Amino acid sequence: MRSDVGPSLSDATTDDAEALTTLLLRSRTRAMPWLASPHDEASTRWWVEHVLVADQHVRVALNDDRLLGFAAVEGDWLTQLYVDPDHQTDGVGRALLDDAKRRRPDGLRLHVFARNTRARRFYEAAGFVLVGRSDGHDNEEHEPDCTYAWTGSAPTSPAPPG
Repeated sequence: MRSDVGPSLSDATTDDAEALTTLLLRSRTRAMPWLASPHDEASTRWWVEHVLVADQHVRVALNDDRLLGFAAVEGDWLTQLYVDPDHQTDGVGRALLDDAKRRRPDGLRLHVFARNTRARRFYEAAGFVLVGRSDGHDNEEHEPDCTYAWTGSAPTSPAPPG
């Protein structure tokens, strides 16, 4: 997909649930073959439609109506960011992450599995800083994870007069 224009971004709807589920499962399987999923495809699709898209702000990246990736934000948490494996070096993830940062200029936090070193490097290159680690007792996969934070682009104090 390499181009100067990049993907178009828009809000997801429940009509996108099937495509979002397919992309999520495909991307997870390719990026993290070691990760055991606690849910089957049908329950994942139900969750995408009735929880993810219904309760969070989900943005999709498209190229000629083809879904390339999506990101979900709830409050100041980036809860999901998945890119089609065939487009992971095309700037799609960065476009989605930059969009989330623009929408949450005061900062974002996220969790990423500790073994997902590619994703960790991606977030670190985008200005996120490791702020915590867990042994996985709090996630469904029981997989050690890391918490990252981006402190935002908003000024922390007013500029001096003059």
